[in-house]
Amino acid sequence: MKIRFNSRKERHPTQDNGMEVLYAPGKRLAFRLRWYLILFLILLPALWLAGRYGLELIRVEAPALVRLPSMEVRAMQPGQVKSIPVQAGDHVDVGTPLVELDNPEWRLRLNLLQGGAAPAAAPAGDLGTRNRAVLQSLVSRAAQRVNDTRRLVQQGAATRGELLEAQNELDSRQAELLAFERSLSGAGSSESERYERQQELERQWLTGQLNQMKVSASEPGRVAEVITAPGENVGPGTLLMRLERSGPAQLWVYLDPKDVEHATPGSALDVRLPDGSWIKAEVINPAESANPLPSDLRQPFRSPTRGLMVPARFTEPLANEWRVDSLPVQVRFPNEHFPLFGMRL
Repeated sequence: MKIRFNSRKERHPTQDNGMEVLYAPGKRLAFRLRWYLILFLILLPALWLAGRYGLELIRVEAPALVRLPSMEVRAMQPGQVKSIPVQAGDHVDVGTPLVELDNPEWRLRLNLLQGGAAPAAAPAGDLGTRNRAVLQSLVSRAAQRVNDTRRLVQQGAATRGELLEAQNELDSRQAELLAFERSLSGAGSSESERYERQQELERQWLTGQLNQMKVSASEPGRVAEVITAPGENVGPGTLLMRLERSGPAQLWVYLDPKDVEHATPGSALDVRLPDGSWIKAEVINPAESANPLPSDLRQPFRSPTRGLMVPARFTEPLANEWRVDSLPVQVRFPNEHFPLFGMRL
């Protein structure tokens, strides 16, 4: 669009209704500048989009996340979380206590076995009555747990594995009660000795399991996230917390599929940190999957919502203040056709 300034005032800028105007030339210049400014503001979005599209054609950039090597800490035994002496952000060494677990049923059973192994200071009938009452209470509690777990499975709040574990617990409690009844019936000295031996082995097993309920750090690192809380019941394999290892940080680059030629091991790239500084890195392995871009990495007016997951590592030391897991950064690959635009700016 071309604007023409050919009005009557433009042809005679120094006159207004037959009178001479001394500031007319300056007013005419301001009139032109005002129109040019309006045109520039109208065309500014289109110029910005065109410039950005042109830079994307000659400069290969991609969003990325700084990822720290992590380790999951899981429960090895079923029990209840008694205490958590650490919190998120704490630095731990090898052997530092992380989570202390306890199993009230195991401890009750151990106390029962230890009480049965004590010298018979009380009458045998009273001791047998107390042991029978405790075993019957354990059987009733295990049966109630089976019923509750079966109801939770029907509601979709528990798994079949948890129901099977509860049924196995009920069977073991019933077997203990049956063995105790047999021992009181005087079925023979050999059977009594066998029962006592079984109790001794069970005491040793329970003592060993309870001693292993404390979860400690197997390597130095930093507590990244605490999943569980004191008082929660956990099973074998339940995730308790995540630890960040002290190893080198890595990069997860979300590369545009059209730039797949840069996803080759050994390809160099530059990483722009949030403070504007640059650091060098290189690709470790080729892309094996295409994942959706996180919402905080998506840029406006960008069509691809999925990127090739390209792992990379830093070839220069990364400052400690930037060792933050999931830190968003921007990476730039060198352009062989336009090397000037692949340089750090």
